[in-house]
Amino acid sequence: MKPPVLAIANRAEIAVRIARTARRLGWKPVVLLGEPDWDGFAAREIGSVVRLESGGEFDAGAVVNAARQAGAVALHPGYGFLSERPELSRRCAEAGITFVGPSPDTLQKAGDKIATREIAGRCGVPVLTGSPALNLDDTGHWLEMAGDIGYPVIAKVAGAGGGRGLRVARNSDGLPGAVQSAVNEAGGSGADAEIFLEHYLEGARHVEVQVAGDGRRAVVLGDRDCSLQRRHQKVVEEGPAPGLSDDLRSAIHEAAWTLAEGIELLNLATVEFLVGNDGRFFFMEINPRLQVEHTVTEEVTGFDLVALQIELAAGGDLPEPVPAQGHAIQARLYAEDPFQQFLPSPGHILQLSFPAAHDIPDATLRVDAGYAAGDDVPGSYDPMIAKVIVHAADRDAAVRGLTGALRATEIAGVSTNRPWLIAALAEGSMFRTNNHDLTTAGEVEIELGEPDEATLREVARALQPVSKAPSSAWESAGPFRIVAPATMTFHGDDSGGWQRTVAISPDESNDSTAASLVVPLNDGWEVVTPAGRWMVRPGPRLTRGAAAAAGDGEVRAPMPGKLLQIPVETGQEVAEGEVVAVLEAMKIEMSLAAPFDGTVAAVNASPGELVSLRQVVVTIQPLEPNSNGDSR
Repeated sequence: MKPPVLAIANRAEIAVRIARTARRLGWKPVVLLGEPDWDGFAAREIGSVVRLESGGEFDAGAVVNAARQAGAVALHPGYGFLSERPELSRRCAEAGITFVGPSPDTLQKAGDKIATREIAGRCGVPVLTGSPALNLDDTGHWLEMAGDIGYPVIAKVAGAGGGRGLRVARNSDGLPGAVQSAVNEAGGSGADAEIFLEHYLEGARHVEVQVAGDGRRAVVLGDRDCSLQRRHQKVVEEGPAPGLSDDLRSAIHEAAWTLAEGIELLNLATVEFLVGNDGRFFFMEINPRLQVEHTVTEEVTGFDLVALQIELAAGGDLPEPVPAQGHAIQARLYAEDPFQQFLPSPGHILQLSFPAAHDIPDATLRVDAGYAAGDDVPGSYDPMIAKVIVHAADRDAAVRGLTGALRATEIAGVSTNRPWLIAALAEGSMFRTNNHDLTTAGEVEIELGEPDEATLREVARALQPVSKAPSSAWESAGPFRIVAPATMTFHGDDSGGWQRTVAISPDESNDSTAASLVVPLNDGWEVVTPAGRWMVRPGPRLTRGAAAAAGDGEVRAPMPGKLLQIPVETGQEVAEGEVVAVLEAMKIEMSLAAPFDGTVAAVNASPGELVSLRQVVVTIQPLEPNSNGDSR
């Protein structure tokens, strides 16, 4: 008999993770993928794919039709995308496909933050002072309500999720802008524009409780702390939540259980709370789906939460809660540049490897990856590359193990937040000493200096004779071989601003302390260490005038996005650093600047146009030198 088919309406690491459990339970997983992922990591790992047209992954009707095409008897939505949309659950029921998640009615209740606040209030669960839904056009009413609530306040879009549609206003001057920014951001999540205000609790932690329900009763399966967040996006999660007294933990669990039964939960959900530094806690929201950080609970309880979801969807029994064993912590490895305001860094992964489990002492390592070497990270989705999870006997050992795993990870081709994660987890940090809250991530600062001498010595050793045709001018000069002690000069790219000379002997052994990954490029090397990533080239760094003379005047899109403005025109003179284009990508606006003083030789794109990664937007011609040899 053929195994039943489980359709997976998601991508990358979570699709692979769901498929792994499905196979173990005797199901045949089939993944439903949008165009950027047709030949990606999940497609290769799962093997059976139904292709959705561009944007189809956000269309409930298209997803259910694809599931029917695959012969699916059940559909798992993962997280994000359509996982919390009542329409998907409803369409699955109409098509005779079991939805591995809550009922449409539960999703409707849980997806509205105003409605769940009201349910919490009726259940006796503490909530922060807030407003009813507000009219977006009635600024005076916002200001009146905010004054009654007391600043600071946070503007929330009622139907938004995933950390979107949230903005803090600390006074009346900042309120209109906060409301508008919350609405603008939530538009990308498919949420409505119903908005409300809530008192913002300073110095709070984010503590959440994993619950499961069978539609009649519910059980609590543990708790997590997710306070290390940037822009309301979780980055590091751990469980059990540290620093809670037994009484406080019990009270939070009781509140979560009450709410889960109050919404007649079928399947899994996470009930999220703010915990003040005075020990008081307040309900925040319910997420009726699998969470990105579900892995933490799995590691300390032994439950396979995806298996539990599938069993509950089929009418199975609730499990008996178990006490947490040890401590687990997870870091989200993102393709983003922590030295450039965490701008997403889509692109081609040249190399990617994670340490072996036995390389992390006194801990268990788990990596849920969504990409492999050779894959492209698209600019159209969340840029998470992998989740790195460590389980150990206690919190200190788990944090040490996670730090070691991140340091031993090797990735080239895209920038990542790895240096920032390592800094956030460092010995003596607010997080390491368990003195962190929701503001701590914003206080973790790192700077990209120049690569150290040990790293550049590894680059020098990488210079070997080449048998292929030369790909750049310096290669065409002939093979380089060190035959005696020598010095070599290196520099970063035009934005690096550094130059360094190192000495190396022909018989020198590798220096393992550098912990460098050196990847050859056409005109130099990409050098990656736990401290950062550099594009290194041989020889002295060009002066600004020499760089301009070399004709490096192509201003390119750093990532795929939509051009908002091009405030220059052909023939216009511009100064170095002057904005020549404004790009929007993944809800972030970024300015593209002239690399040197010059004249706009060409405008290669138009406002409103969608541009691809590294596409030339504007071309700058350097100014001709005058009779004194200076650029005019």
